[in-house]
Amino acid sequence: MPRLTLSITTLLLSLASAHALAAEPTKVPAKSNAKAANTQAAASAPTSTTPMLLDRVVAIVNDDVITERELLRQTALISNQLRANKRPMPPTDVLLPQVLEQMVTQLTEVQIAKRAGVTVDDLTLDNTLRGIASDNGMSIEQFRAALAKEGTAWADFREQIRREITINRVQKREVIDRIQISDKEIDDALNIKRGQQKTGQANIEYHVRQILIALPESASPEDIAKARSKGEETLQALRAGGNFAALAASVSGARDALEGGDLGWRSADRLPTIYTEAVMAMQPGQISDLIRSPSGFHIVQLEQTRGATANAATSQDVKLTETHARHILIQTSEVVNDDEARRRLEDIRQRLAKGEDFAALAKTYSNDKGSAERGGDLGWARPGMMVEEFERVMSSTPKGQVSAPFRSQFGWHILEVLETRDASGNIEVLRQQTREGLMRRRAEEEIDRWQRRIRDEAYIEILLGAAPAQPKP
Repeated sequence: MPRLTLSITTLLLSLASAHALAAEPTKVPAKSNAKAANTQAAASAPTSTTPMLLDRVVAIVNDDVITERELLRQTALISNQLRANKRPMPPTDVLLPQVLEQMVTQLTEVQIAKRAGVTVDDLTLDNTLRGIASDNGMSIEQFRAALAKEGTAWADFREQIRREITINRVQKREVIDRIQISDKEIDDALNIKRGQQKTGQANIEYHVRQILIALPESASPEDIAKARSKGEETLQALRAGGNFAALAASVSGARDALEGGDLGWRSADRLPTIYTEAVMAMQPGQISDLIRSPSGFHIVQLEQTRGATANAATSQDVKLTETHARHILIQTSEVVNDDEARRRLEDIRQRLAKGEDFAALAKTYSNDKGSAERGGDLGWARPGMMVEEFERVMSSTPKGQVSAPFRSQFGWHILEVLETRDASGNIEVLRQQTREGLMRRRAEEEIDRWQRRIRDEAYIEILLGAAPAQPKP
């Protein structure tokens, strides 16, 4: 199955559930039990002489329900994604509750979005889907065919992406836009960064996995004791040789449980705050002790490190490189699809190779009218100013060369790096960059807390019971 790379701003984090499925169903008043019974009866009652498949309710979330059919569809979708990414496939009795838990948390977020009037129009959705297809090197038609070959219905995939964009937007509204970073936090972060550079640790990245034994926001002493005991049992199993990824998929309440708790490669300043000290003191392959946080009990494994300390002696201060670049943008539309936009830029690139002037071509062809008037000139940009795809290409393109065509959320680009400069002495720029880094880290942590709170406040009953029939592979 193709990669699912959403072309959405970095801060709009797509996070899943912050809790593991409770061992017992949530106790609710008789009124909800009646609602569940009525809903199941309505779902199974025949409306004609044509036989109907039964579709029982597996969860109630406030005034909405999740049905078995919806759960199986989402499980099939996630199974395809796990296989495509070569992730280990958990057994069905592990996979179904984890998927249902994600669906419950997402439904609470969608309900908040509805109340706030947060919607996603079809044009935005179509542009995002084209971006995903492009990130996989396909046209939208090829992407649909690839999904169908893997057994994923286009309508299901389309609604999944609409839901994710909706959730991203409500997270930004409810959480990210309310985060404030103080001057003291920036000062402290800069001091830590300077210390890491002097020891060479700023050059190191860490590949980390996590397991979270989740706690409700208003956890009782009994809840805490039960979670601690489960955490200690999990830690004992890991130290006896248990597979971390498999145990994460089985017991973790973190958003990445089904990916084996994989946080990917991160520098020290991008690690979750509660993990930083422990991870930096660990050796590859080592597993941490239990780490307590308001979210619950965490276990961290450091898989690998990369990077060198060779520059430690010369790293005396925080480094900041700015890049001066220009670009040509071709936007996609009903008339200009991804293939056509890429073809036009390839033609322009060949003309540049033959000696034509970049500025003149930008003025003639670029859809970015603001920069086109300046010959495509974007001025000086520091890290974090451009969208992720643009910044990645800009940072990897040698000075004086024109990049291959690439896509961002705005359309298709080619760019030329004109020059770079060391802006480490520009303290205001450096502080702004540090503020943005702290915002990204805080956003991830605050969204986890917010998800846990709205999950705890929601009116939920889990009716999964015995596992339904296994989804078709």
